[in-house]
Amino acid sequence: MGRLTGLDVVLPNLRPGLCRWVFSTLPLRMGREIYIELHHDGSTVLAVNVSWKALRDDDMADPATTDILVDVDVVGAGCRDALALAYELARHLGVDSSVNITMVVATAEPSPLVPVITEYGSFRAIPDHARRPRRIQSVTALITPADEDDLLRASTQETFTNLMHQFGITAYL
Repeated sequence: MGRLTGLDVVLPNLRPGLCRWVFSTLPLRMGREIYIELHHDGSTVLAVNVSWKALRDDDMADPATTDILVDVDVVGAGCRDALALAYELARHLGVDSSVNITMVVATAEPSPLVPVITEYGSFRAIPDHARRPRRIQSVTALITPADEDDLLRASTQETFTNLMHQFGITAYL
């Protein structure tokens, strides 16, 4: 499973919370904002700013628009990390039943969400054919601590695909 950019910055700043462990890059203001909670009951929370530096060329983004750019690569990494975190925490806690995971791309304001994809290895672009939804429906995945790596990868790909289909694009991890 891949790791989110900046997660290595988070690990030295691990701190205990109320019946949970909290990782965060929010107070550091370095790079992408990431917030993770691992709760004592097995539930996990992963929040990532998927719009930070979605386009490298600021000329492509219209400053007058209220559109929110969504970096498809970061959404994919978020799917991998969320399922891996839930899987490892469930294994660590000895959970013997299925774990339900809900993923969503959310925003505080109802602005159009615009996907940004990587083409030809490093070129960043907004697909002309992509939909620009104002709201993304949540997507769920079901995993068990007994799942093999290939089942976990398949669940991750299915979750990511279901999120990307709402933008009208096909993307692979």
